[in-house]
Amino acid sequence: MDELREVLVGESPDGVRWVVRAGVDSTGGFYTSINRSLGDATAESGMGGEALAPGRVINFWIGQADGTPLFVMARTAPRVQRVTVVLASGFRRDLSMSPVIEDFDLRFTAGRLPDGDPPVSMEVAVEGGETQVHALRWPPPRFRPSSRGS
Repeated sequence: MDELREVLVGESPDGVRWVVRAGVDSTGGFYTSINRSLGDATAESGMGGEALAPGRVINFWIGQADGTPLFVMARTAPRVQRVTVVLASGFRRDLSMSPVIEDFDLRFTAGRLPDGDPPVSMEVAVEGGETQVHALRWPPPRFRPSSRGS
């Protein structure tokens, strides 16, 4: 994989720090990673593939690792103006966004999500007034505890 470049850095009020890096991988695809740290706990996750699927304005990842809180990260088309995560409580969380990274023709966004208030959707505001809504399910169905009685 070619060298990944730092495209976004952030820190939440409770001290979680993150760095998003991106670049072209050795197969010609695109790779984006996020490194999170909180105290002694660190985690790195990422997503590869097409920078954006044809006709799409966002490609996102959501996840959590031992010792670090739930995070969301995305790469977007340059015309995306805002990304908002809507939580189960109804609380809305705007994510910080990078400027357009010209040589990638993308913007990047990431943010920590609160404990105990799972995300239910992501709103993507695009130039011209369009807002796309993408459903989110956390935890993913394969990790949810069974609701059947024993």
